[in-house]
Order: sequence, then C-alpha cells, then structure tokens
Amino acid sequence: MQTLAVAGALCVLVIVLRLTKEIAFSLIVSVVALGVFSSIPVSVYGHAFMVQLLDWSFWRVMITISAIYLLGDTMSKSGDSYRFVDSIRRLFPTPRVSIALLPALIGLLPMPGGAMFSAPMVKSISQADETIDAEDGVSINYWFRHSMEFFWPLYPAIIIVAGMADVALGTIVALMLPVGLVAIISAYFMMIRSWPRMKLSKGVLKDLLVNGWPLFATIVFVLIGASGWIVVSVISVVYVMTKKNRLDILVKSVKYKMLLLLGAVFFFKAFVEEAEIAAGMSSELMLWSIPPVLVIMLLPALMGFMTGITQAAVGMSFPLIMSLQNGLTPLSIAILGYIFAITGVYISPVHLCVALTTQYFDVSYARFLKKILVPLLFSIATGIVIFVILR
Repeated sequence: MQTLAVAGALCVLVIVLRLTKEIAFSLIVSVVALGVFSSIPVSVYGHAFMVQLLDWSFWRVMITISAIYLLGDTMSKSGDSYRFVDSIRRLFPTPRVSIALLPALIGLLPMPGGAMFSAPMVKSISQADETIDAEDGVSINYWFRHSMEFFWPLYPAIIIVAGMADVALGTIVALMLPVGLVAIISAYFMMIRSWPRMKLSKGVLKDLLVNGWPLFATIVFVLIGASGWIVVSVISVVYVMTKKNRLDILVKSVKYKMLLLLGAVFFFKAFVEEAEIAAGMSSELMLWSIPPVLVIMLLPALMGFMTGITQAAVGMSFPLIMSLQNGLTPLSIAILGYIFAITGVYISPVHLCVALTTQYFDVSYARFLKKILVPLLFSIATGIVIFVILR
C-alpha cells in the first residue's frame, strides 16, 4: 500500500538524517526506499531525473537562492550589514523599539543563525531599559527576526514553496503578507508596548541608503511586480561588482550543500509525480477516513520540528502534500503547508537560533516558548483563514 510505503520511506529519512546529518543525502536514500517499498521500476528514476532537469521552476529556484546567498555574503563581508543596523539603532533611540527593529531588519537578509547576529546588540541596548529582562530580550530578538520568514521573498523556503506549487513568487508573498503583519503587530502589542520615537538626521538617512540600498531596491522592484528571480539576480551581481573583494565573495557565496538539497528536493517531487504515488496515497487516506488536510498540516510541522530548518521541512514534506489535492487547490495546500512548516521550525529546540539565543540570554526553552506562543497562535489562525478562503 502506498501510504505505508510513504510512511516507511519517511522513517528511513528520519533514521538516515539522524545518522548522517546530511539532508540532501537523506532525501535521496528515502526516494530509493520509497521506490523499493512501492515496487516501482528503476526506469522511473531516470525519467523523473530528466523531468527535473527540464523543469524551469527548478532552475529558477536554483538561480534565485544562489543570488540571495551572494547578496547576503556581500553585505556581511563588506561590513554594510553592520553599518545598516547601526543606522537603525541611531534612528530609533527608544530601547524597546530598537531591539524589535534591529532583528526585523536583519530578518530581511536570510542567514543561518541570524538571530545571533543581532543578539549582542539587542542585549547591549536592552541594558538601557531596566524594564527589559532576559526573557523579553530573547523573545523580541527571536520573534521579530523570524516574523519576516512568513512573507519575505528572499527566504529560500518561500521560493521553494512557489516552485513546488508552480505559482509566481509574488502570489505566495502577497498571500503570506497578512500572516507576517499579524505576527509583527500582535508581538508589538504584547512585547514592545512602546510608541516609536524617531531621531532624524541627514547622516543617519544617508547611512541607511548607502548601506541598505540592495534591500530597498529589492523591496521596490518586487512591490511593483518585477520578477523576483530577475530582481535578486541583477541586484546581487551589480552590488558585488562594486566591492574590491568581489572575487573572494563570489567564490565563497556558492553554497554547495544548499544546491544539492534543492536538487534532492525537486528530484523527490518529480519521482512522486512520475511514480503516481499521490493517487494511491489519496485513495487510501480516503478509505481510512483520514482527512488530507490533517496530513498537510502535520507532516510539514513534524519535519520542521525535527530538523529546525524551514527549507528542509518544506523540501521533505511538500513533494508529498502537494499531491494530496482531493478538491483542494495547489495554492491553498502550499499556504497551509508552509504555515505549519514554519510553526514546527519556530518551536523546534534544534533550530539553531532557538538553541543559540536561549543559551546566550540564559533563558530556558520553556520560558522562551511561553513568550512567543500567543503571536504564533495568531499567525497560525490567520494562515488557516487564508487557506479556507483559497480552498
């Protein structure tokens, strides 16, 4: 039975991931296991591989994510990211507002362990306000850094989601924007509780524009409807060419593990489609009276909690859940699956930002979780409403 074969393949995935810590390799092994458990001919593997190579959405995602890493590495290695953040601190001198804005703006630039980038600055600024304790510091730093992941078009996971659903990135971003806004606004009222005060000066505004123009340019072009992958690619290349150490940045920005992961994810997707795994699995779920919606929610959440990496959660779960349509639209499945993938990652104790920042601020995992729970529930509820409208 297909469902049992899929369950077996997922068990193989979990075991291999535990043993090797290599997500791409684990995905490939699980695809092989799925084929063995389902008695699928070897020829299907070759056909799926060719389908993947000819899939433009696969190459578009590869180009986009490579450009994003180039942009991030250029900002980091040139020192522009630090100067940009410092400008924000000077622009908004109120400590509670500053410690929310700093991680939020850093959240515009995806990077592993990004919450640790802003943690020392947040801790330093929070010392100027005795009402800000360690729990406030870790939760504000973490939440406002990660709220951007719901909708910001530079995050690899949301780009993969758009590719898997075969819809424009702008469509996913527009639908996820209300979720991100609810995440930010609800957390602002619960955690910040302070009216923003600006300290404008020509020097600060100049520093913001000079050091943050790649981010501002990306925002403007995406908002006016330009193709996301073209915008990011062009801006990244133009930006790195303005730096003296451009060759070193170009070489070091190539993330081979990420490219292998993307290849494995899209191969998994192509194999599931070519082997018609979905048809058998859907009929079996209906026979067993298991709602596909339950699988669409739980599988990404489980993968997110287990790995602590959003793009891994999406990559492991979406090839399966995108095939469980049963009257649902691909777009509605993508939105619901992405919401729960993020949820699993956000509360995962193996999430790098959770592990590092709770240790840095000396706050227990349970106390940290309690602080972010309410804005997270508001965000999930908003996502479910959008799913219901789309279905």
